[in-house]
Amino acid sequence: MKNILVIRRDNIGDMVCTTPLLEGLKRTFPDAKITLLVNKIAQDVVSNNPHVDRLYVYKKAKHRGKNETTLGVYWQRVKIMLALRKTRFDATILANPVPCKYSLRLAKMAGAHNIIGAALPDVQLDHPFSKSDFQGSHQVEHTFSYLSALTDNLPDVPSVNLYLADAEREAAKARVAQSFASAGRVYGVHISSRSPKRRWPIASYAAFINKLLEDEQARVLVFWSPQGTLDPHDKGDAARADELMALVNSPRVARYPTASVREVIAGFDCCEQILCSDGGQMHLAAGLHKKQVVFFGDTDASQWHPWSGEYQIMQTDSGECSDIAPETVWQAWQKLNVRTAVA
Repeated sequence: MKNILVIRRDNIGDMVCTTPLLEGLKRTFPDAKITLLVNKIAQDVVSNNPHVDRLYVYKKAKHRGKNETTLGVYWQRVKIMLALRKTRFDATILANPVPCKYSLRLAKMAGAHNIIGAALPDVQLDHPFSKSDFQGSHQVEHTFSYLSALTDNLPDVPSVNLYLADAEREAAKARVAQSFASAGRVYGVHISSRSPKRRWPIASYAAFINKLLEDEQARVLVFWSPQGTLDPHDKGDAARADELMALVNSPRVARYPTASVREVIAGFDCCEQILCSDGGQMHLAAGLHKKQVVFFGDTDASQWHPWSGEYQIMQTDSGECSDIAPETVWQAWQKLNVRTAVA
């Protein structure tokens, strides 16, 4: 096994859940070159990943910039496919654990052979996986199952891992130091979610942060999704952040605006513990093995909980996180044994 192509075309959390597969491939075939094809939204998740030898990044048309044309986006994709065709891959993994005809289309465009993926109706894959072929219940386990098509000696499923450069880590530490008058214990609060069911009210966030601030050593960084996070028309949550800052009004609470996923990762790396909603931000925190309290809506937590790091899940029968009281979140926060003020 000399060359392996992995294709993952979806978003941030999905890519984080794919990092154990990449590590498993490299452990099993240490001499193989692992090539990864991802869309631009997920690119930052795998930057500096030591288990990826070559990274190709394409852009979906809906993610094109204001000055980019759809034709230009597709032309860049064609150039990537031509570059991939120069390598004969011994195996190609469509890493989405559910059927994805678009990933298969990319594989065919890249001239892929020995294609492994979730079974598609009326489509012949070399190694089709039915539901019974996937092991475990979590998305990480399902994705990792694809390795069984290439070896009978499966390693244990690794943790999810993100990799920061020293310069990124030091830049984030400097930002945090400049945000507060004195050092303390830094906690992260990420207030955004694409799903309305996972958007906790700003007043509740404020009540929770005020509880944190009873500890004089507490320092809180507020994160949010900026405008254009997923597409140019995404308005972001800067207004919610402004509302929260006005409610808490404390020099020990600071905004941490981010312009990239790498900046979010580096900011999270500075935090002892994080409060956030299920989604990309939760998986990023898991990739750093952070302790976190997480709001789930109606998503199945057994399939999507943080794979790595300690966590507490906040979920109601209604699926509405707005039904969760700040005191309930505070109690979950304390269960993670972080040195905070006594309730």
